Amino acid sequence: MTPQYAAMWTDVVRGLTAVSMWSRLGWRDARLRYRRTLIGPFWTTLSLGLFIVMLGIIWSHLWKQDPKSYIPFVSSGMIAWAMLSTITVEGTSVFVAGQTLIRELPISYTMLACALVWRNLIAFGHNFIIYVAVCLYAGVQASWSMFLIVPGLVLMCLNGIWVALLLGLACIRFRDVQQLVTTILQVALFVTPIFWTPEQLTGRLGTFEQYNILYHYVAVVRDPMLGHAPTLRSWLMVLLATALGWGATLIVYSRFRRRIPYWL
Repeated sequence: MTPQYAAMWTDVVRGLTAVSMWSRLGWRDARLRYRRTLIGPFWTTLSLGLFIVMLGIIWSHLWKQDPKSYIPFVSSGMIAWAMLSTITVEGTSVFVAGQTLIRELPISYTMLACALVWRNLIAFGHNFIIYVAVCLYAGVQASWSMFLIVPGLVLMCLNGIWVALLLGLACIRFRDVQQLVTTILQVALFVTPIFWTPEQLTGRLGTFEQYNILYHYVAVVRDPMLGHAPTLRSWLMVLLATALGWGATLIVYSRFRRRIPYWL
């Protein structure tokens, strides 16, 4: 397929700058998902909160750790992981879910990815209530490093857009991609330092974990929540993944973007 760089750039720029469109679309999707429920999206927050509390209490005793230090670690990691994994899984069906708009309106396809990321950022805000409650319980001290969560979330969102575009394209061409991604993330949850710290791994496994990009994505959001700055390695790994991911996505997107309506 001959690349269409001009059409690709137009689509990406229009999608990223159509803030009023994708913000309304993402907000509408969030509302429709919990239509006619009593507490709406807070059902997800409630279930995640119960999971964190029960797992934190039991595992802190199993590993003989102080619950007031372990539960904040687990809660911040799970909140960051929930956003990362949900964007990735939902990204595989971003074009399938928006096929009505794609077939009937001349929209920017990138706008659909932006709406997906915005919807999950709203969910992150709801889940953040869990961490506030945990901080009150554990007595976590506020620090200026906590403001680093802002660039961490920005990087998470930028990566979420290219992940949704790339996986969305792959999934409408090969529908097995969604199940493959879901399976990989289910396994990745347990090999990424979410329930355990990187220091608990030694030897070759510890070295391998330092190159686990999912760990660094979580770290740039989790570490500020715990009151300390992410390591330079985490920032560099995430920035490198952002550059390489967007570069690969733009190349693929310029070649196969025109195929999206036909593959649907």
